[in-house]
Amino acid sequence: MEPRRLTTFLPLVYCALIALLAAAPTLEAQSGTFDENATVGPTRTTSSDALGEGSAVAINVAWANVRSGPGTGYAVLKTLPRGTSGKILAEKNGWFQIDFGNGVKGWVRGDLVGNRSGAPPTQANGAALAKEFARWERHLGATLLNYDRFPLHWRLSRAWTAFQNGDYQGAYDLAQAFNGYPVETRYLMAKALWKLGQTGEAKKLLDSIRKPLEDAAMLQILDRHAQPYIDEQVVFKFGGFDDLATYRQKKARGNRLGLNSSEYYDDFVDIRTWQWKSPEKYREFQKIGGLDCSGFVQRVQSDLFAAAGVPYPISGRTSTSGLWSGKYTTPINPGVKPPPPPDIRPGDMILLDYGHNRYGHSMIFRGVDAQGNILVTQMGDTAEQAILSPEKFEFYKGTYRMKGMDQVRQRLLA
Repeated sequence: MEPRRLTTFLPLVYCALIALLAAAPTLEAQSGTFDENATVGPTRTTSSDALGEGSAVAINVAWANVRSGPGTGYAVLKTLPRGTSGKILAEKNGWFQIDFGNGVKGWVRGDLVGNRSGAPPTQANGAALAKEFARWERHLGATLLNYDRFPLHWRLSRAWTAFQNGDYQGAYDLAQAFNGYPVETRYLMAKALWKLGQTGEAKKLLDSIRKPLEDAAMLQILDRHAQPYIDEQVVFKFGGFDDLATYRQKKARGNRLGLNSSEYYDDFVDIRTWQWKSPEKYREFQKIGGLDCSGFVQRVQSDLFAAAGVPYPISGRTSTSGLWSGKYTTPINPGVKPPPPPDIRPGDMILLDYGHNRYGHSMIFRGVDAQGNILVTQMGDTAEQAILSPEKFEFYKGTYRMKGMDQVRQRLLA
């Protein structure tokens, strides 16, 4: 029998994509200036004594600050990536004054640069990187990576304008100076580095935001598959398992829609035997249209699996308690309470257990908003997107991933 549905939720809240990203892990790349006292990359093997005025040099660490004077107490004029080359103008106390061209002239600590004739900066496959940028823009170009949505006075908007105008160094500098929207910012920085030929650093930066990019794209796909049930306003039916076409047919015929749990046990099922009260009652039940919470989860997920060409592991319908069975699902960070666990991803299931008569509630995780609210898609009185109320955390059974979901994600995001 289907566990009791969750009846109390806060008003419907639609998740802005940035909310999901605000919950993403700390990114490796920095958005501000870099500390010369920190370990930022391999040091060169050539002694600074071997370099002098007029020597051609290149930055040989991931990033290096260019300062207004020979010491860390001087202002940072610019931060440049590995491989940026220039000519030494002067040397003082282990620092070089370097002219990098394009009006960039300043002081860099001696061990952060190397002879230009030395080993070149790490490079990545430029063609593969181009395909990677194209992939993310195919999935997110109209939403997360649409830089036209930012106010014109923001550095990020100005960085995008510079990029469109072919000023890739300017785009990089403006994006780096922007504090906010870390995924969008780092994506634009990576793309600018790629255009500047710094493919190795571009790949590192892009790899550092791969997970939030994947989650943002997967959320969009999940919402597209859940939205038809929401638009149709499919109603809650205890024990219901209609697909969308069947529900619409019942609705068009004028069949009854919706059934609560008390009526289910009073009129249709003998709770002592868990059997239908009569064949007639079973046929009457079958004519009623609707979905319950676990039925809704399975319908949306099976649609995702079908779109990816991956067999759905459940044949027929199961209850919420069936969804936490090891036969079908894998627990995510078991023992971590309250939700969400650190490794949860859009499409995973958050399950509640009320601890009596096998009652519980099933919902699909969408993300976490800027206020820390857990966003789900679920069957309430109707199919909906909602916030998981903290008052329900005491019933948290766990977070589960349907077996095969990783393959689904990989295929849908290809």
